[in-house]
Amino acid sequence: MKSPNVKSITIKSTREAGAVLIMVILIVALVAGLSIKFAGDYQLGLIRAEARWHGSQARAYLFSGEGAAIKFLATDDANTDYPEELWGQVVPVELPDNMGNIMIRIEDANSRFNLNSLAGNPMDPAKSSLEPTRYSQSQRMFIRLLQTLPSEEDPNMPMVSGPDEAVAILEAIVDWTDVDKMPSGSGGAEDDFYLSQPDPYQAANMTFRSIEELQMVRGISPQIMRALRPFLTALEPNERLNINTMHEVFFRCINVATDLTPLSRSQADALRAEKPTNGFYANISDFDSAWNKVSGASGASVDKNELTVNTKYFWLTTAVQIGDQRRVGRSLLMRGAPAFKVVRREEGSAE
Repeated sequence: MKSPNVKSITIKSTREAGAVLIMVILIVALVAGLSIKFAGDYQLGLIRAEARWHGSQARAYLFSGEGAAIKFLATDDANTDYPEELWGQVVPVELPDNMGNIMIRIEDANSRFNLNSLAGNPMDPAKSSLEPTRYSQSQRMFIRLLQTLPSEEDPNMPMVSGPDEAVAILEAIVDWTDVDKMPSGSGGAEDDFYLSQPDPYQAANMTFRSIEELQMVRGISPQIMRALRPFLTALEPNERLNINTMHEVFFRCINVATDLTPLSRSQADALRAEKPTNGFYANISDFDSAWNKVSGASGASVDKNELTVNTKYFWLTTAVQIGDQRRVGRSLLMRGAPAFKVVRREEGSAE
């Protein structure tokens, strides 16, 4: 017969062994959990390192695309620019070892209406709002452009009903860029107007840095902004519209200096059809004969001083795909003497 002391020692040993076993199990579970966590962290670290590496590579390729485009454009004839030139083609490039690809696209920035060309031309307050001589040629073209915008509800109806409404929008734009505090007309707006809004702000009193700024101007509804956006750019105030690369809607914006209304679609189509047989104008003076055939009026009477046949600014869009990393960069390139240079950059992760 065992003594009570022996029995208590046996029970105690069993309990201690059980506690040790539980502790061992807990330690094993903890080590296993930490191993999984460390392995996960390691894999995540590798993924992040790879993403950073691919991102750095993609960004390097963006800059290399920029350099290649500058060298390519440097060989272009600066006297005339038109879409059929080599720069007008989209260039896809496959990277070695199936690493990814690059897409390079060059767009004529002067193919869009320059918002800043509306600045620096104060309107004579003594003249009627519908007097064409109150406005510069660029301002008259913009008044016509507004009247060509189709309504979102009914594309057969204009979004801006006529010269009156278009003039009011123009007046507000001019006030946004000028430095004085006097509204340009009944549609004009200075700080007093903008500071009275639910979310007050002030007029820029300077030229547009981006076309998106236009959304803040009195009279520019979201619908008008959506309709205008594809046709606008913001460059130096003296930059003109390239007749060889501009959108077809701008042919409706050309008219005699005494008329604030746009051409009809049929008139604009006829004007486009009179392009030279080689597909582009070598000189703006060549446009006179085309205008004369369509309108029966002298080319001297048409608003053409805001037109040009060559381009100073180009937008370069470079899209790079490496692994799961995609980078899209936009660079505004300026043709200078003696070489092109980058004047603005925009970068994102997607188009």
